[in-house]
Amino acid sequence: MKKVSALTIVKIIVLIILLAIIGYESVMLYHDQKEYAISKNEYEDIIDSYVQENEDETTSLDDEEALSDDNYPHLIIDFVALKKINPDFIGWLYFPALNISYPVVKENEINQYLYRTFEGKSNKAGCIFMDVLSNRDFSGYSDMIFGHNMKNGTMFGSLKKLYKQNGEDVLKNRPYVYIYTEHKVYRYDIFSYYITKSGSYTYDEVKDTDKYDEYVDYAVRNSIYDSQGKIDFSSHPNLLTLSTCSGAHGSGQRFVVHTYRTKTWEN
Repeated sequence: MKKVSALTIVKIIVLIILLAIIGYESVMLYHDQKEYAISKNEYEDIIDSYVQENEDETTSLDDEEALSDDNYPHLIIDFVALKKINPDFIGWLYFPALNISYPVVKENEINQYLYRTFEGKSNKAGCIFMDVLSNRDFSGYSDMIFGHNMKNGTMFGSLKKLYKQNGEDVLKNRPYVYIYTEHKVYRYDIFSYYITKSGSYTYDEVKDTDKYDEYVDYAVRNSIYDSQGKIDFSSHPNLLTLSTCSGAHGSGQRFVVHTYRTKTWEN
């Protein structure tokens, strides 16, 4: 009987380990893709059921010229129904240039919605949520909203286009983020975006005008976006920052988009 060498045994063991790793990764990938699909379907159903364009208005969601002036996309949102589904619902976020359109919830504790969907289901896609320290009525000096950087482009997954492509081209004449609340519609203009780290100055709380001025200066200095001219922040318009993960998992790297409120309409 031919004796099996120690080297051959080692090779067999290594092969078995590699096959086990491949099998595990395949199972996890399948599980992740299944969760992503469930999340995607949930939010698509929410939009279909509770959000529609007002056909009586002339401003179309696809009309870039109309969206670039004093008009805004006229969405009819069933706030009552959405609040019944989730009492933490505070408004709807719409970012036309990147086709981001989601309900926003206010977390009551840190990372409450990191892995929980709008309907309360456990899911890695989570929800678009406002930071626990921010003002739920969007009245803070600097409010912040978080969302996952999903590989399939959902949630805040499309924000990466701003730095992986030419951000100025992506935004073109629509560097706007809209927030719809039950009684108001707010337009925020983008003035800065950049890659940073978790826990950086970007995530400091802004409670007074002195801190506000320092914060804006920091955002402008670090920006990789050309906002086409100097912006006057002397009146301290409300700031809104969108934040998502960036880079390798566990790296602590973040990508943020800073905006400031320029328009308010009655809803």
